[in-house]
Amino acid sequence: MYELDWDDPYCVMAPLMAQERSYSGMNEKYERSIRRDGNTRGYDGNRDDYGGGRRDYRGKRDGYGGGRRDDRDNQDNYGAGRHDSRDGGGGGGFFSESLSIASEMVGKVIGKAGANINRIQTDFNVRVKVDKCDLIVKITGSVRSNVIDAINQVRKQVTDSGDRGRDRDSRGHGSYGGYGGGGGGYDRSKGSSYQLNLPASESKNDNGDLTGTIDWAALNKASEAATAARWSKCPPLTKNFYKEAPEVANLTESEIERIRDENNKTTVSHVFEPKEGETVAPIPNPVWTFEQCFAEYPDLLGEITKMGFPKPSPIQSQAWPILLQGHDMIGIAQTGTGKTLAFLLPGMIHTEYQSTPRGTRGGANVLVLAPTRELALQIEMEVKKYSFRDMKAVCVYGGGDRRMQISDLERGAEIIICTPGRLNDLVQANVIDVSTITYLVLDEADRMLDMGFEPQIRKVMLDIRPDRQTIMTSATWPPGVRRLAQSYMKNPIQVCVGSLDLAATHSVKQVIQLLEDDKEKFNTIKSFVRNMSNTDKIIIFCGRKARADDLSSELTLDGFMTQCIHGNRDQIDREQAIADIKSGAVHILVATDVASRGLDIEDITHVINYDFPRNIEEYVHRVGRTGRAGRKGTSISFITREDWGMAKELIDILQEAEQEVPDELHNMARRFKAMKEKRAAEGGGFGGRGGRFGGGRGGGGRNFDRFVY
Repeated sequence: MYELDWDDPYCVMAPLMAQERSYSGMNEKYERSIRRDGNTRGYDGNRDDYGGGRRDYRGKRDGYGGGRRDDRDNQDNYGAGRHDSRDGGGGGGFFSESLSIASEMVGKVIGKAGANINRIQTDFNVRVKVDKCDLIVKITGSVRSNVIDAINQVRKQVTDSGDRGRDRDSRGHGSYGGYGGGGGGYDRSKGSSYQLNLPASESKNDNGDLTGTIDWAALNKASEAATAARWSKCPPLTKNFYKEAPEVANLTESEIERIRDENNKTTVSHVFEPKEGETVAPIPNPVWTFEQCFAEYPDLLGEITKMGFPKPSPIQSQAWPILLQGHDMIGIAQTGTGKTLAFLLPGMIHTEYQSTPRGTRGGANVLVLAPTRELALQIEMEVKKYSFRDMKAVCVYGGGDRRMQISDLERGAEIIICTPGRLNDLVQANVIDVSTITYLVLDEADRMLDMGFEPQIRKVMLDIRPDRQTIMTSATWPPGVRRLAQSYMKNPIQVCVGSLDLAATHSVKQVIQLLEDDKEKFNTIKSFVRNMSNTDKIIIFCGRKARADDLSSELTLDGFMTQCIHGNRDQIDREQAIADIKSGAVHILVATDVASRGLDIEDITHVINYDFPRNIEEYVHRVGRTGRAGRKGTSISFITREDWGMAKELIDILQEAEQEVPDELHNMARRFKAMKEKRAAEGGGFGGRGGRFGGGRGGGGRNFDRFVY
């Protein structure tokens, strides 16, 4: 049986998106059916045989050739221009009626996936159009009595719903409400959104229309009261587990700045202005030994010592004191800087030392959201390295065995690591109760937003207790990440390792090769692979899944042991590919950008950009797959004429890292700039590619790189 890929954000949100599309789509389709001569559209799953001129409509025959239609036992002779429907009246004209409704009644009129509109259109043989902006329902039909009956049916729906809503307190309003109209809640036994009785502010005129203004102040007050009541019964939460060492507490300002500067110019700040009346806690001082953070937790300190790390990494040096004191934190650093351990160890301490015993909490305490399956599995491996108080972690992700994941969760776990799609799936299935989560991590938040997971993230946040501790890690600081942090974090402290400006790691030598075409690319990569040493390991990045498959096959046929990883491969094959490159069973991994972030293979010696990425951020992340854990690495990028739109940004990255910039790359950037200026002067834009039916898709997009010069 085919299983949905819950890592695809559109898979999880499909019901919501389908409902939204149906609002506008169903009216457009019905309008076309009215205009189409003979009403050739079939409904309710009945056959519509256009070629034979026959349609089965609720079991009734329609012979267009003979000019006769049996519709609700009435005849319609199109040849004679006569139409009898229900009351036998009407010629060729149309009648329409309109009804104003309150905004909260729009969903009630439309119904789940348009069910109410479809029912009215079918029962009364009319067209229903709902204007969600002007809040007007317009009904059009060829028989006046049908139109009047239909408008009365809509009026009855909204007035009955309005009357019930004023004394009803059993329908929930929250994160799952309103599928079928009127804001009804999605009933769940665990983790459900709270119920909220909204004050009625609408009034009814003589025609039964619902009008009036919404009392937002009252609604907000009621919402705050309901939220407070919902979370008031939660067990107490302890956040501060930090005992500052004397040598750390006695640091002077100059010493603090020196330590941060030595740690790759780390900067620390409160990123948002505090709200009125709030006080901001001082930023903790950095540490430079493991003992300064974990002296109170000798068993965990012993596990760290076994790993053989000489000292905390730059982000760990500052993040551990912040997180152990219970602050929300935003960690911005390039991949391979120890971000995972920076949030995992404080999370373990947070879980172990709560006042409520672990076995009586009703669920996990730590939730880690990751954008890809590979990163989620890698975080799970990091947890397993540190056997702290028999703490269990479960990793759930789309593409994996769902039954096995549910079985693992039912056996109990303190830490859940997951991708957003599968998390929402299991929350809605009542397998995971996120109301017990007190320590939340959004790892690679910028990547999750790039992949379209923001709706799933916001959805699950509604059911996590608001006094949780929240950590967000990111390699960049785009507006979307900033907006998410401002919505769900309380006075977060931002730790930025290095500059906020995009930059590639300086431990990697970046080489640019300008080539003519794909044939020269393939010949160059084969030549490189033939000359690899036995200690070399390379990742070859391709722009498309098909290209990755083809290149992997060609190299394998030429006798080179190769593995391939991309989003269309089965999960077991993806895991095997990573295991093979890590173990040394193969030395060549062909991949798409699914492997550009979070994949931690320490001994990768070369990264080859076979296809240059379409944005410079992905280039930086690809380069970061080598030169890890203090090692040196080399990045080789194949540049063709198609990539000229990226030349200027690439030059900036190379110059920042003090790398050699080929003259031809400068020439490419100048020509692209001149082309843009010429197009702007001519008033032209940058047209898009042709649409499916011959029309052009709009221009103005970012990727000018597909113009050939």
